[in-house]
Amino acid sequence: MHRVSLNKISQIIQGEPGIPDLILSDVEGISIDSRTTRPGDLFFAVQGKRLDGHQFVADALAQGAQACVVNRRPEAAGLSQPLIYVDDVNHAFQQFARWYRSQQQVTVIGVTGSVGKTTTRTMIHTVLAPFLKGVQSPANYNNEFGVPLSIAQIISEHQYAVLELGASLPGEIRELARLSQPEIGVITGIGPSHLEHFGSLEQTAAAKGELFEALPESGLAILNGDDPFAASLASKTSARKLKIGLGTQNNFQAVAIQQTDEGISFRVDGTEFLVPVRGKHFVYPALFAIAVAKEFGLSNRELVESLGQFATVPGRCHIEQIGSWTIIDDSYNSSPVSMAAACRLLNDWTGGGKRMVVMGDMLELGAESKRYHQEIGELIASLNIDFLFVCGKQAGAVVEGALSGKLTQKNVVQAADVEGIRSEVISRLEPGDVVLVKGSRSMQMERLISSLKQQAGQQDSQQATSGGKYKSCV
Repeated sequence: MHRVSLNKISQIIQGEPGIPDLILSDVEGISIDSRTTRPGDLFFAVQGKRLDGHQFVADALAQGAQACVVNRRPEAAGLSQPLIYVDDVNHAFQQFARWYRSQQQVTVIGVTGSVGKTTTRTMIHTVLAPFLKGVQSPANYNNEFGVPLSIAQIISEHQYAVLELGASLPGEIRELARLSQPEIGVITGIGPSHLEHFGSLEQTAAAKGELFEALPESGLAILNGDDPFAASLASKTSARKLKIGLGTQNNFQAVAIQQTDEGISFRVDGTEFLVPVRGKHFVYPALFAIAVAKEFGLSNRELVESLGQFATVPGRCHIEQIGSWTIIDDSYNSSPVSMAAACRLLNDWTGGGKRMVVMGDMLELGAESKRYHQEIGELIASLNIDFLFVCGKQAGAVVEGALSGKLTQKNVVQAADVEGIRSEVISRLEPGDVVLVKGSRSMQMERLISSLKQQAGQQDSQQATSGGKYKSCV
């Protein structure tokens, strides 16, 4: 972020400095987390769902914050502390972000959708970064707090910013688009995600379509032309439109898709691309990246080069070797669409070891939750998968679906949470096995991966002391 005077910020957020001379200072960044506040930052004491930032004002100042934006004097605060008073800190935080964005001559690419937002955002940034100056949303900064922090990363030298926009309620994308002012909008697709809040796929499409509604006429809307809601989404904007996908109706169509040991390969308009990942579902993010990059004038040669440098994000279909086992770490989140894609990836895995699924609940699916879980169980039973370990409140529905197919009771383990199946997984693992770990965020499926790393470390230690009894691929 460029330096901004506290005098200017106070004007923007209608703030009242507690110390008159405070407005003479400048700030170099913004923060809402005292643990990561840096010297020179302006700390906003925002009110979250669980925590109130006013509790951490003293910590932020101790970290070197230049000043703190508050709506009341924090407990034990002295009169000399550098505080700026506003009526609503959360609103002030967004006011500043909207103003700061308006000062930057940068092309913002907004990315939303029911599935694949982070992978698509990362893929776009991977393609553009070697040739242009730009920035992407850090981690999962895609809500009313994360998007302003992402905007604050932008500086005048940047030519693009890829910002992820998430939502679980109607109207949220509209507000995030007001902050970020995107010229290019990407909607990855519509699926059963957050149905508990949206109510239906139609309402989900309407909510995600708020991104296209926010685009200027001179903007560009890029969408999945294979998605059943493509026509509905396209109708929400007068901006230029591009469709990507596998069908002939798309402007960017992938053909000749093949999975090899080197990655997933495909052709677009006669050019061969190779992305070093496993899973055919990665073709869609790659097509979005190609479509965006073409708008910036990148050549096919440059695209081939940059797509070849893509690496998966940890927790999102990230393949990792732990000891003698291959782990597909897809633990960050889950939905019926992404769960099905991950299971098909496991089905296509080459190698002699067993294929295992460790699955936690897919949350926020509303009244249809049981049906979606049962259908995933049926899918797993139809694929070349040897063991299913399932936990959560909907585990019974998954098991019911799995047992209706070729899986039997001896191949299925059910538990209340991931800790309950940890020992069952470890007891069945053998060298060469591949394990898919996936579940919604609050299921904390990554705990199993930590346990597997610990187990592999113990085996390495035993190998070292026993003269090679165990074989490790690490």
